[in-house]
Amino acid sequence: MHRQFFVSVSLLLASICLPSLARPTFGSGAVENCRLQESSYPRQLNDHLFTGFPAISKNFPSSGTFTLAIIPVHYRDLPAEAEPLRRVRDDMTTFVEYFDLQTEGRVKFQWRVRETSILLPGSENELENMKGSADEAEFARRILATVDSVVDFTGVHSVVFVLPPGSKNRGGIQLMYPMKISSLLGTREGGLYNFVMAGTHFGNAIRPEWSYWAHELGHAFHLPDLYAQPWSPTAKNIRNFEAPGPFHGWDLMANQDGPSRSINMWLRWVRGWAADSQIVCKQISDFGDYQTDLVPLETSSPGTKAVVIRFSGTRALVIESRRETKFNLQNSFIDEGVLAYEVDTSLGHGEIPMIPVKRSRQLSVNPGGDRNPPYFDALLTEGQVLKYENLYVKVVTSGKWDTIRISSAELLESSPSTTTTSTTTTTSTSIAGTVPRRADAAVMPVRRKSIVCVRGKTVRRISGVKPICPTGFIKRQMN
Repeated sequence: MHRQFFVSVSLLLASICLPSLARPTFGSGAVENCRLQESSYPRQLNDHLFTGFPAISKNFPSSGTFTLAIIPVHYRDLPAEAEPLRRVRDDMTTFVEYFDLQTEGRVKFQWRVRETSILLPGSENELENMKGSADEAEFARRILATVDSVVDFTGVHSVVFVLPPGSKNRGGIQLMYPMKISSLLGTREGGLYNFVMAGTHFGNAIRPEWSYWAHELGHAFHLPDLYAQPWSPTAKNIRNFEAPGPFHGWDLMANQDGPSRSINMWLRWVRGWAADSQIVCKQISDFGDYQTDLVPLETSSPGTKAVVIRFSGTRALVIESRRETKFNLQNSFIDEGVLAYEVDTSLGHGEIPMIPVKRSRQLSVNPGGDRNPPYFDALLTEGQVLKYENLYVKVVTSGKWDTIRISSAELLESSPSTTTTSTTTTTSTSIAGTVPRRADAAVMPVRRKSIVCVRGKTVRRISGVKPICPTGFIKRQMN
């Protein structure tokens, strides 16, 4: 039988223009002390997804180049578009760029593209009644049986199907091996590991399709859901949270709708997307007083990207630096600063294993409408202090990177600096005292401030030395 091979299109980028910060790489100490072993019920039950060490690699390994087939499909009662992939071409590019940044180049994706839509048998009404992984698996097998005669899946790791607008499936359909299917989905060329198809919840400025693909294929790398799964009595009864959970808003695996779509540094480290040299490991018995610079997650620069403080064999405090990127939801609450969160590896997928440490229980504005719940205002900005058990964490200065101080003695909040900072040649990272900057470090300019301005449901962030809200907007106060 004659078979139509799809056009092979590579969206790999030779390099991504990311800010480069010439920061010293501090010694990480005995990082083995901070490799918390996971002992959760989901890990013991399925061994499919991880929140702690060791990492799992039954589906995608931690690095390599992966080929995704993207195939438009339609029904007789859901007709094909004239150019069915036009809506998602930017999503395809953004998806590739996103994983290149999150993994610091360890993961590359490339697309194989089928340009014309394939007619599926039956009616799209079946999408409305799709319930559970068993129905989804059968649905996936029937779709693959239809397209297999005209599509070559040689070398394809996963498939992404694109439906026309107006589908009756809202949330999307996804299958990950071995999380939701016990065996690979078969094609003439071999088995497929993953199947993804976005529903009508996605495909707009707030909820783009690429973020749905990235979340679901995050599971292909065995990353867990960080929100509360409905089946989890642990999340509801022990953690005192229900869906979406307290980490919502600060991680792709907690909510792909944003505002922040970064993957946190702890999961990156466990997955193998971060080097040991980027982690400073401390034990609670080390404190004392400690100061260091944090390079933001959203750069490719060398340096410390997280401080992990071990409290027990299953619990740690992680401190990292966040910055705005094009991957975040735009015009939302300020999402630049220092994020501190608790990791508990006695909890697993869907059991809320991570909780942000907050200065208050204030909820932010809701940038996503009534379908995207408010989220905790969890970031620390310059001069602010939070307390976690018997430790204090303070952001001493903030610019292209953040300088933090962690102490067992009380630290007081202070006003943000508005003057330039001198430099010295010292690069010590000892527990006692502070850590001056290097002589060749850039002099910090006058600090630009950001404010959040609100008019009804419209939210804007204004930056400048003395930012002012536009006419008709009011400044939102932040604690």
